[in-house]
Amino acid sequence: MHKVWLLMGCVSAIGNVAACSASESVDAADPRSAPQAQTTGYAQAPASGGRAAAAPAGAPLPAILDFMTMDVCVDGSGAVIPGMIPGDARCTRRRDIRAGETPPYMLHNFGYPGSRCGDSGTIDKTNMPVARGGVTRIVSSTIRRPGCSTRAAREELSDAPTAQDGASIQWADDRYGFIMGSYSPVSLSAFQSSLCRANPSSSRRFFRSWVIAPAQVPAAGESGVGVFDGAMAKGAANVKMGSCPTRFRQALTSWTVQPFTFKSNRTMRAIISSHFAQTAPDGLSPGNAMQMERTYWTREFGISRWEKWTREDFARKDGKSVATLGSQLAARGRCSAPQLPTITYSSALRESAVGGGEAYLRELSNPRTGERHHWVMTLCEDYSNARPASVASRQVPASALASDLYWKP
Repeated sequence: MHKVWLLMGCVSAIGNVAACSASESVDAADPRSAPQAQTTGYAQAPASGGRAAAAPAGAPLPAILDFMTMDVCVDGSGAVIPGMIPGDARCTRRRDIRAGETPPYMLHNFGYPGSRCGDSGTIDKTNMPVARGGVTRIVSSTIRRPGCSTRAAREELSDAPTAQDGASIQWADDRYGFIMGSYSPVSLSAFQSSLCRANPSSSRRFFRSWVIAPAQVPAAGESGVGVFDGAMAKGAANVKMGSCPTRFRQALTSWTVQPFTFKSNRTMRAIISSHFAQTAPDGLSPGNAMQMERTYWTREFGISRWEKWTREDFARKDGKSVATLGSQLAARGRCSAPQLPTITYSSALRESAVGGGEAYLRELSNPRTGERHHWVMTLCEDYSNARPASVASRQVPASALASDLYWKP
């Protein structure tokens, strides 16, 4: 029977649903497929309550970290096997890659038809732990492949050797996994939450703003929603350590755990997380939100796919039709259609398939009110294109792409 992990939209004193009770009990996952808590491979992060403190030695880390970190295939002694990729028939043992290890394979997107780099895409990607001063974060790096992309760096970033590369920084506390910030040729963004008020000089100010899902991963088929507050700072110079934003906006995040078939034809169990720009007053649906970003996280690879969705009636400033953008994306064939079942996230949010059409569509409806809208996928990157690492790849350490702010105790 389908069960829903539903946090009832109540907001705690720190602006999220962490202190709220679930509306019904949740069955334990099948022990044969349940992610196991990791006790090695990471330096311990600050504890979740109050100011930063050392976690107990050997304490289990949140299970969601396993879905943020790429796996490596290992031999009987635990040594990494070069060139082998999780999911290969020969890969009979695997574990999370450890900080400082060299990835034996790279993740790539899928290239445009007829592009110079063909099926190997335009980027190299890794999802790795990076330790600094006894604190660990997961860094998802996106390294431009020379000659494959024509994207220009912004003027203020152009002097840096990594100006056209990017990254996002993830971690988890005892309640949620989250994205702390991101860096790209477009902008540097830090996602701050009202936890800043108790931790103005600590990296905990970046906890639980852009939430992915609960730290203890729901079982396959389970879904839920939560409301979280946030204030985005553009550029590291705009993050004033020691002081906090005066206002935080609330936004809805929904999550589900489903088997998903990626563009690579790999079928993997994924945490599918959707971050909406707004929330309804009841905290159970996106309300009048017009845009949403969706990420897919797998135990094999970490973040494995990113999508941007737009409501069909959104009026773009450039006048371009949402339907046209969706059709163009589907025609390029760089991402497969998102084949998902009907998903009930809350009593006021249900997602279902939409047949026909030239674009990738999903319908979001509110069973309480009967309101329903088509949503159109307008951007997508599928990173499941895994290939053995090449000596020709640009060697950019993941640690070179992220500010020290995200590791500050």
